[in-house]
Amino acid sequence: MRPLLLTLAVAGMLAGCANQQPQTEFIASRKSAVELRSMQVRSVPADADTTMRGVIATLHDLGYRITRVEPEARTVSATRQTALRMAVIVQPRGAAESTVRANATLIAPLREAQIDSPEFYQRNFFEPLGATMGRVPVELAAEASAPEAPRPVAELNTTREREAAAGRAGGTQEAPATGSRAR
Repeated sequence: MRPLLLTLAVAGMLAGCANQQPQTEFIASRKSAVELRSMQVRSVPADADTTMRGVIATLHDLGYRITRVEPEARTVSATRQTALRMAVIVQPRGAAESTVRANATLIAPLREAQIDSPEFYQRNFFEPLGATMGRVPVELAAEASAPEAPRPVAELNTTREREAAAGRAGGTQEAPATGSRAR
């Protein structure tokens, strides 16, 4: 009887290990916090709500799929072609000005690497944001406060990923926000 119980216990543990997804390694930029802040942050001459709508419209126009919007935290996460993720946070700076910080990562098998190219952020986010809003985002003064860089939220693409996330969350799962359109 004991060998049977031992065999079942070992089989159960092995089955549990086989169902676990390997962890993705996050590779942070090697640039200093000041350098990252300089490339990721801009001041926009518009209130936070208008800027938030502009951010969402810009990401959508650039071909991103909005994966999560947190209105209270003023953050947006989006994915493009499953290999590029972007998270943006909007922070009010008075009645008619906002601070926007974008953080992008590239996804590869079992790796997620932070993008640290000033040209990437300027050409692939801030210039289109300015065009969408009809306003020019400008670099923030070094002494001005800026929000922390948000990490893009992983998109749950498959039923297996959603079920695994639900299991980690204790059986409850919220569907990621995908905007107001039904798909």
